[in-house]
Amino acid sequence: MWQSLKVESVDVTFGHRLWWVDAFIGESERGNPAVVVLLEHPVPDDELQQIAFEMGVSETAFLRRAGDQWSLRWFTPTVEVDLCGHATLATLHVLLNELEAPGFEHFFATRAGVLSGRTHGDGLLGIDLPRAYIEPLDPSVLNGALGSVSEAFQSGPSTVLAIVEDYDALCGLNFDPLTLFAVPSSIIIAAAYGGPEVDVSIRVFAPRLGLSEDHVTGSALCAVAPWWVEKVGSPTVVVRQASARGGLMYARLFERNVEVAGMARTFLSGEIRP
Repeated sequence: MWQSLKVESVDVTFGHRLWWVDAFIGESERGNPAVVVLLEHPVPDDELQQIAFEMGVSETAFLRRAGDQWSLRWFTPTVEVDLCGHATLATLHVLLNELEAPGFEHFFATRAGVLSGRTHGDGLLGIDLPRAYIEPLDPSVLNGALGSVSEAFQSGPSTVLAIVEDYDALCGLNFDPLTLFAVPSSIIIAAAYGGPEVDVSIRVFAPRLGLSEDHVTGSALCAVAPWWVEKVGSPTVVVRQASARGGLMYARLFERNVEVAGMARTFLSGEIRP
């Protein structure tokens, strides 16, 4: 499989180049910034963390060619994370549009396993993320941090999905980061049915990862898509993230993964100097 990627034709003989990419943009949505760093050689973890801290965006993705595959890691300004959707979409955008890597589909070796991504044409990119399985959870675990919650679900060991009353309630959430920090979960997704021209709207909070509120969270759809299928029966869902920057995402649920699709653009490029 790796042999068909022909990644050897991509020039990576230069230094540590970087691209600032806005992922999951729309007509009025500015998306979530991710910095994609192309590493010329392996770099110690503490240096990667320092670079991510200097970048100051929610996630910095480190991409490196390793034999016949791509290695991909994600860091917030404070910790390395196991999965990041918007930085993976940003990385795919860089491969296709900045490095002009050949091939229809690309694969990334990550802490979450091997992930894949592809172009659907007209600028729409799709990435495959591992689907989550949700289980009902007592809303009291949120300690009232998100106000009135009709349902709550546990999604894997580190994510809670909470359903609030409606789109207006979602946008009007007044949350206390300290109260959210007390919730026994790294990622808290607040979701509501509907929103402007979408099926579902969400907001995502991750104070334990050093992020009070994330701009746009592709990995949240690993939980939202299974919830949507369970409630509505449709394997596809259009989601708006109601953050200050805003984001637009499309998801399709499969047996083992969720394809999350969206648009991206390069904001700037540069080089890391020692």
